Amino acid sequence: MTMHAGGETSSRGLAGRPPCSSEVLRDILHGFRASQALFVVAQLRVADHLAQGPRDRHALAGLTGTDPAALGRVIRALCALGLFFESLDGQFSLSEPGHLLRSDVAGSYRPAVLLLAGATRWNCWSSLLETVRTGVSAAERELGMQIFDFYAAHPAESKIHDDAMRGLSANAATIVDAIAVGAARVIVDIGGGTGEFLAAVLAAHRELNGILFDLPDVVKRAHDVLRQNGVAQRCRIEGGSFFERVPRGDLYLLKQVLHDWDDVRAIAILDCCRRHMPATARLLVIERRMPDRAEPGVSREAFMTDLEMLVMTPGGRERTEAELQSMFAAAGFRHERTTPTASTVSVFEARPM
Repeated sequence: MTMHAGGETSSRGLAGRPPCSSEVLRDILHGFRASQALFVVAQLRVADHLAQGPRDRHALAGLTGTDPAALGRVIRALCALGLFFESLDGQFSLSEPGHLLRSDVAGSYRPAVLLLAGATRWNCWSSLLETVRTGVSAAERELGMQIFDFYAAHPAESKIHDDAMRGLSANAATIVDAIAVGAARVIVDIGGGTGEFLAAVLAAHRELNGILFDLPDVVKRAHDVLRQNGVAQRCRIEGGSFFERVPRGDLYLLKQVLHDWDDVRAIAILDCCRRHMPATARLLVIERRMPDRAEPGVSREAFMTDLEMLVMTPGGRERTEAELQSMFAAAGFRHERTTPTASTVSVFEARPM
């Protein structure tokens, strides 16, 4: 039995015993502590230093310009969460999940940690109660503008966002495998950011040409991404607003775009696509599929992301399949099929009616 704050005791670790009610609540409550500890080691590049070999707190403090005792306590807490190991002589090393905090590995989560646990979101999430009271995005209230306008006005924050999306797109193969290209020859990625996902699709389908379409200040950063992935010669970059127009093509992608917007504006995006795409074209909407009913332990990531949309976006949300079908119909599309992927998203295919 171990004593915890507030005098509670826990028998965690006893084989076969489910957690008691207080343990469930305590684990949820401690979430912010874990995310901030994660942010600290990501910001200080602790995993990069440990990739060179085990080090103790004094060596790491010297490399990071921190207090040895304080840094050691943070790393030990993350040892308890499985990200690092501590030897009997006080040497820290990386666990397998800890390697994903390195900045030099494919699929690094370091940028995502800096984005999701950094000061901008920390400030916005701290006023979740006011968001619930008013229904107004915390980003609009705390930042004074929509999050997309904030990124346009703050290049450093925008780069953190782009780097995070790039890292999260490193596992794009699981989604690309679910995409039926068919007879398409030109694929248009609407709101495709700096092109990581489109590059993965083009790399898998060398018969395709691509068009990357997003806001001008976003797509100007895509050239290096497309070149590094060897697809620049088959991809055209266009800047513009998906509320006003989209380029012409055969196959259209909307990957995790609709969840950034309320129903009215999400339908407006779909309507714009329908008005500008050929009648024979297909639309692939790639989004999380929210369960119709919330159950303990089921799709936790989707529900937590839904709260992220509540806090950070202008009315965005994760949606059930029925809700997406309703939006398709409102914008003049016929939903044809839904294809699950090995990731957290599904591919919803639709055609103009």
